[in-house]
Amino acid sequence: MSTSYGKPTRGETDTMKAGFQNSEQAAQMMQFRCPRWEQLPGIALYMDQVTGYLNEVFAPLCPPGEEKLLTKAMVNNYVKQKVMAPPTNKKYGRTHVAQLLVICALKQVLSIQEVARLIRMQAQVCEVQRAYDYFCGQLEEALQQAAQGTPVAPEADDDRLVVIHATRAVASKVYLQKRLEFESRAK
Repeated sequence: MSTSYGKPTRGETDTMKAGFQNSEQAAQMMQFRCPRWEQLPGIALYMDQVTGYLNEVFAPLCPPGEEKLLTKAMVNNYVKQKVMAPPTNKKYGRTHVAQLLVICALKQVLSIQEVARLIRMQAQVCEVQRAYDYFCGQLEEALQQAAQGTPVAPEADDDRLVVIHATRAVASKVYLQKRLEFESRAK
């Protein structure tokens, strides 16, 4: 590869891209699936169950050594900051779990206040289930496009554009972390 920060040759770029695209890290991005609304637990969960569930969902996207994206303290802070509603009888329902999944994804690239604003914006334009499922689809698509090196050219109305750009930001961050992990293992 070019060592003078000059533009790599087409052959060098293709080799680097193909190497990562065939890697375990790219596969993790390509195979990630957000549980859709109907796949979320149908019964209310206690705090330990919620954090365990969401950390398991996001495990494939976490950088090595950072297996926990969500802790009890974080959930308590999100409730205290009114990012999400408090639990009912110490149990968290589907809406809570969906909101926490969105928060876990977006907090990597946005402040908690910005995440809360985005959630409120989406709640004003459509029902929770539909907004959540749309977010999941956009996140999966963004991760796949980032792993494949596919350029993004979103064409959507303003309400959807915000979600598209938010999920692309998350995907870009995950891509960079996975690519750095791949490069460090390749040496």
